[in-house]
Amino acid sequence: MRSTRSAAALLVVAIAITAFAATGCDRGGTEAALTPKVKPPVIGKAGILRAAIDLTYPPYGGTVGGVKAGLDVDVASALADRLGLKLQIVDAKPEAGAVMLRDGKVDVLIAGVPIDRAVQLDVAFAGSYINDGPALYSNTEATPTIDGLQGKRIAVQKESAAFWLLAEELGEDLLVVTPTLREALSTVASGTVDFVAGDGVVAAYLLRDFPKLRFNGQLAPAVPVGVAVARDRAELEQAVRAALDELSSQGVLETLRRKWMGELPRLSGASETSSSIEGTTQP
Repeated sequence: MRSTRSAAALLVVAIAITAFAATGCDRGGTEAALTPKVKPPVIGKAGILRAAIDLTYPPYGGTVGGVKAGLDVDVASALADRLGLKLQIVDAKPEAGAVMLRDGKVDVLIAGVPIDRAVQLDVAFAGSYINDGPALYSNTEATPTIDGLQGKRIAVQKESAAFWLLAEELGEDLLVVTPTLREALSTVASGTVDFVAGDGVVAAYLLRDFPKLRFNGQLAPAVPVGVAVARDRAELEQAVRAALDELSSQGVLETLRRKWMGELPRLSGASETSSSIEGTTQP
């Protein structure tokens, strides 16, 4: 039987079992000597990678019992290791993190920022570690098209990407709007609505609390979520991109994706998909 423990409890377990989280945050004590691949002025402090992470946005970032955890924390830790640096985490939402990048107060921004958001924040997108986008979930194995959702009741989080997409395609009358994605998932789990639409990565994480719900497909192509640096840090951008490529080729990023998203398929980008409600694509 699948576990019905809360996502918060699973976050505690994840902290205990992952080597990245155990060694990656503000690391100290006895550890192997590091050989930095980048030094000032490429980074702000010798031997340290200062990463801005939003610790209020699980599963990308969060804290449990004062311990920092999340996908972004794990990625930052793995990135610091590849660059031969210790990791220092600075809690900051994307907007504040972008300002800190420009002011030289942090070296990288890893806060669940998709590539289009990085453009808005006027920061350089140095590489991706996961795809994210709106997806559909229900109690059935159905894989409907958007036209097939006509006449169905669909729960969505207020002003989310899924809300705006479906409001435009289907009209707001079909939508049951909730304050949070968790509440939206609760409505479909109870049978009050037919489907729930929401952020793919966050919903996949929350699905651990709703074991009967199923992934039905994507509402739109996913976009890359990645690591940002200041626009005047070309050398750091290149170093981060090379490190992410290495982490990807060695399967580290896929391992982290599965840790936080479970066994749900990798969300596909525009070049990998061909229908309105996108079919599943295996990693």
